[in-house]
Amino acid sequence: MKRFIAFCALGVAAGTAAASELSFDARISEARRHMRTACQAVQKLPKASAAESPALEQAAAAGGAAAVDLWAEVVKEFSSVVPAGYAGEPGWVQRLEDVRLDLVRMQKEIAARQWRLAFLSCAHACNWLTMMHEANGVTLAIDTMVTLRKKVGFLKGLLASSAAERARPLVKDVLAARDGVLLAPPPDGPSREAYLAALPELSRAVDAVAEATRAGGDLKVPVTALAAVVERVYELAI
Repeated sequence: MKRFIAFCALGVAAGTAAASELSFDARISEARRHMRTACQAVQKLPKASAAESPALEQAAAAGGAAAVDLWAEVVKEFSSVVPAGYAGEPGWVQRLEDVRLDLVRMQKEIAARQWRLAFLSCAHACNWLTMMHEANGVTLAIDTMVTLRKKVGFLKGLLASSAAERARPLVKDVLAARDGVLLAPPPDGPSREAYLAALPELSRAVDAVAEATRAGGDLKVPVTALAAVVERVYELAI
């Protein structure tokens, strides 16, 4: 009887750990969606018209507040119960706190209409999440898309600057980031099928940039087209 009770207890513990892990990853995805809403709004606000600004400010404030509230729940629930997939994280509590501090800072900067600073705080919080997954060997579609998005954005920025000649050697990094996306498991949820359906188009867009590089052609057109596809797939990955 004692063995049976012990066995049941182990089963309950294992089930609780698995449920916590699923719950944690689900919370991360939800927090990222709120962060995305805030990030996109504050990124647009500096150049927004007077007619556009009120709706964007409302979206930024709502997204920031929702992310802060959700992350406060994450910290409360998971500071002392580390999900199984993250058991190797030596600074787990500090990692959660670092994200919380960036989100709180973002919320304050949104309230003060410091759009550039708010965007940086939001991006920094996203970086913490990516680093947390990398440190624990957790691979998510959104993390690989964040990497690809950064590299394509940097490439696009170079092409629009006086340092355009530096762009061609970096295309190999875009190719490697694309491979990372293709190897990552697709996201769970309603966008899964659309995400999978968009991957061939994403891959072809990267190939077009690589082909233009090999041919010595103008990279601006294929990189601009790639950036548009990346944004769409990035939305589906969250």
